[in-house]
Amino acid sequence: MAPPMAPTFSVVVPTRDRPGLLAEALASVRSQTCDSFECLVVDDASDRAPGMPDDPRFRLIRLERNVGPSAARNRGMQEAVGSAVAFLDDDDLWTPDRLALAERGLARAPVAVCATRYLDEPAGGRARRLDGWVDSIILDGLTPALGATAVKRAVAPAFNEELDNLEDADWWLRLAAAAPVCTVEEVGLLYRRHNGARDRTSLSNRIDDNERLLALHAEWFAAHPGAAAFRWRRTGLLALSAGDRRRARHAFARSLRIRPSARSAWHLARSSTGIAAR
Repeated sequence: MAPPMAPTFSVVVPTRDRPGLLAEALASVRSQTCDSFECLVVDDASDRAPGMPDDPRFRLIRLERNVGPSAARNRGMQEAVGSAVAFLDDDDLWTPDRLALAERGLARAPVAVCATRYLDEPAGGRARRLDGWVDSIILDGLTPALGATAVKRAVAPAFNEELDNLEDADWWLRLAAAAPVCTVEEVGLLYRRHNGARDRTSLSNRIDDNERLLALHAEWFAAHPGAAAFRWRRTGLLALSAGDRRRARHAFARSLRIRPSARSAWHLARSSTGIAAR
């Protein structure tokens, strides 16, 4: 008897202590019009094992200790058997044609991204247009959400387990150097706005990981000043949100020195004087 064919997609869903949101996320995976997938739910040491759909395509991997989202995704990729990997956070949703959109994109390039929108938005969507080799510009703006990304498993790098918040930017930087990208502009990922628990994502941790990313890839950022200025400005905005004006001023000043802009100058001024944001 011939062995069963491997699925087209391995869907990796890290989760921790959000069973209600997870159930909705998995229902959106189960409703895909493309049914050639396995779904690997990596439970990052939740207090209780989450419920799983009654569907043989879904498998629960329970971790004994909390290792963070990067390590959880890596575990899922290690056990994946699909020819491509797609990701979904446990608090977001997919549209029913999400994997079908990925199939279209992966027919043109080893990495495919789709558009996203917030769940509470009635229509529309947004997609940063990335096509071909984008390694020189990938960090000039926000990288595509992992939930909007599908990648051929053969070229997918592991996530940096030292980063809990900017692991996607670090991963995208290495991925973009390894393979070209295709953008499919239809919406496939629905972001959820909520105030629920978020593991390892405090403002302080996010600021630290922005600075860690800049140090980790210091040589690359030195050769790409636009990306460095953008990242320092993002760091300043996070510090300002956290009420740390000293750290915000430092970040905005770094951004301004690297690439002068009216936006960075404005943020530096308001971090110094307490002007409200516009």
